[in-house]
Amino acid sequence: MNKRVKFFISVILIFAIFVSSFIIPASSFETTVETSTSDLLLVNLDTDTVVFSQKPDTNWYAGSLAELMTFLLSNEMIPDLNAATFNVDQTFINALPYSDGCLDKFVGQTLTAKDLTAIMLLTSGSDAAYALADLSANNDREAFVAAMNARVTALGMKSTAYVSPGFNNTSAQHTTCRDTYLLYQEVRKNDFFRAVMKNKVYTPAGLDEDYTVTAEASILNENSPYYFRYTNDAMYSFTEDTYEELVATTTYRGKTYLFVGLLGLHQSERNVYADARKLTSWAYLNLSDHKIFNEEDVLSDVTVTADWGDYQVGLHPYNSAFKTLPNSYDEAKLTYQFDIPKTIKTPFLAGQTLGSAKLYYDGEEIENIALSADTDEGLGMLSDFGRFTGYVYRRMTPHREVLAKEFPTEPAVPAVPSSETPAASNAGTAMEE
Repeated sequence: MNKRVKFFISVILIFAIFVSSFIIPASSFETTVETSTSDLLLVNLDTDTVVFSQKPDTNWYAGSLAELMTFLLSNEMIPDLNAATFNVDQTFINALPYSDGCLDKFVGQTLTAKDLTAIMLLTSGSDAAYALADLSANNDREAFVAAMNARVTALGMKSTAYVSPGFNNTSAQHTTCRDTYLLYQEVRKNDFFRAVMKNKVYTPAGLDEDYTVTAEASILNENSPYYFRYTNDAMYSFTEDTYEELVATTTYRGKTYLFVGLLGLHQSERNVYADARKLTSWAYLNLSDHKIFNEEDVLSDVTVTADWGDYQVGLHPYNSAFKTLPNSYDEAKLTYQFDIPKTIKTPFLAGQTLGSAKLYYDGEEIENIALSADTDEGLGMLSDFGRFTGYVYRRMTPHREVLAKEFPTEPAVPAVPSSETPAASNAGTAMEE
């Protein structure tokens, strides 16, 4: 890549970071928790509900979080993680653009791709990430980075770019909380990732305990003051000698949250680990799951136009919806904003999207709902005959329609079902230690 192209790309990236800094969405639910981390996102994975967000789309250094993408790709590009091997030598480490020392004690040893992967995950190890990239792309790092950025697009990550498989302390390698959430969700599907994080320690086959690697993220370390016992997994990064980044999931009483924090302060009492613990604890103690509607509920209706006349068809959501909302949930704070055409012409199929609705709680959008009919329309003689005879009957007895309008027996939009709050969600006033 020539210097002009590099300069042009750098200008674009700097501009993107500058513009994104003005995007400051508010948190989903009010909280009195004080945080020091700049960019935050907390999502309930069971109900897919964003319960707290603060500048989730602002660009910041990806740092070592780039290794999450390296993990995904190397697992796909290396046919057998146990068979592929890498000889760790000092020459390789000295040639790296940045070295974090994660492979220093393995100099002179031969590691498998599986070993390198575990070392990278537990230590956020940049050196191991470069080794995996070399194994994946036959030492063509540019090709590997190109594959990383191609996967960014495939995953729907809108504000992320990579220039290396490991740590990079420049704005050219950047991401956002929302993009990190999407990437981490994909990473957590991997069985080996979950196993490594659950064990928190790893010793390469054939080596003694002197070569054992342990999880370095303080939130996973039982000997750290920042340890949080409910944490399942975590990846940590430290940039510019001042700031830190963290992505982690926690589970308490069967409920799982994913936390992302970027641009956190690196101080003894104010740091991204403390914010992760405070925010997730607040969520567990103050939020619970509520059933908003069932898939058989009619949320609205639409006028259907057939060749012989018009009639109404009820619109249903595709699925039932549980959402995570405050324990003090008030059904009256639920509102819908419908996007439905005035009329729809037959034919159409049951389940075909005919409109949509945005669901709000206390003014905050919590769900975007696709709406459809539960019957085929205009496709069969029996159904069309039934619709037609009903239409004729209504035309021949107009007084019935007048009475129905004057004395309606049910609302135009049926009431939303009452909430169902699992008892465990509200149990206790403090988290068990």
